[in-house]
Amino acid sequence: MNFKTGILFAAIAVFTTTATQAQQDPQFSMNMNNKLFFNPAYAGMNDGICVYTLGRQQWVGFEGRPESYLLGGHGTFTIPGINLRSGGGLVVLGDALGQMHFTTVKGMYSAHIPLNIIGSDPGHLGVGLSVGAIQFGIGNNWRSVSPSYSDPLIPDGGYQATSFDMDFGLWYQTSKLYVGASMSHLNQASFSDTGRLTGFDDNPDVVNWNTSFKMKSHMFVTAGYDFPLPNPLFVLKPSIFVKSDLVTAQIDLNAIVEYNNFIWGGLSYRYIDAVAVMAGVNWEPGTIPGTLRTGYAYDVTTNKLASGSNGSHEIFVQYCLKLKQKSPVSRHKSVRFL
Repeated sequence: MNFKTGILFAAIAVFTTTATQAQQDPQFSMNMNNKLFFNPAYAGMNDGICVYTLGRQQWVGFEGRPESYLLGGHGTFTIPGINLRSGGGLVVLGDALGQMHFTTVKGMYSAHIPLNIIGSDPGHLGVGLSVGAIQFGIGNNWRSVSPSYSDPLIPDGGYQATSFDMDFGLWYQTSKLYVGASMSHLNQASFSDTGRLTGFDDNPDVVNWNTSFKMKSHMFVTAGYDFPLPNPLFVLKPSIFVKSDLVTAQIDLNAIVEYNNFIWGGLSYRYIDAVAVMAGVNWEPGTIPGTLRTGYAYDVTTNKLASGSNGSHEIFVQYCLKLKQKSPVSRHKSVRFL
């Protein structure tokens, strides 16, 4: 069996198991730029309005490789009457692996509570919830040694269903520090159906299919801190990202250096999986308000798939508009010194 066939078989095995233990949520390397997707409590923590997109092609060279494309946006607002600082956001995700594909749409709200843990660096604690829908589908472009219509777990003509989904998160952030924890798929949405391949009523080998798939809750924990270096133009930004389906866990260790709030680059190590090299630019056009942030990451595979993989590619683009602008300095002359 070659690697291309192997990845297809692996994808089949994931969704034909009714009690799968594999991690189901998509994988990203630039998690420090994708906080909103994993934690609804982050919504609005940027004191402005941000819109971003992120695309990833994993294990290039494999047929049926994971591909993920995301569009998100969030902003800060205040609830009148109670003067509660809050954040709202929206994320749309398209994710595919082999014959499986997911489309997720979720809206999120976060209440920001002032909390001063570090005396010289006050911050806010965000309590967030997201609700939305997941559409799960199975394709019908099968290539098998024996007829796939003889397998009762495979919907030969394809399958598609939609279910409710909900996430919860906590997020604490200051000007230099952030810490977050969240749980996804709290309701553990399930998809199941039965059917029969049409057009083969006279074929005794055709059996009714009965497929089932369940989303497992995932836990995400992340933290990061900005360390000014001796040269004030440089800032070191280490961070950690832990993801778990409560059976297995994966850890990402990241280190980024940013120069003059303009150029940034660094490394990420994902335990027993990959080493990622990433770089990007922050740009303030000047002609329009706001900041454009871009990034690219390339993963070097370090696990057993390395011999058949050409690595993974990830691209990130974000535009942010700050709502709190610096007030201009006013200077006045005294009539006594005219």
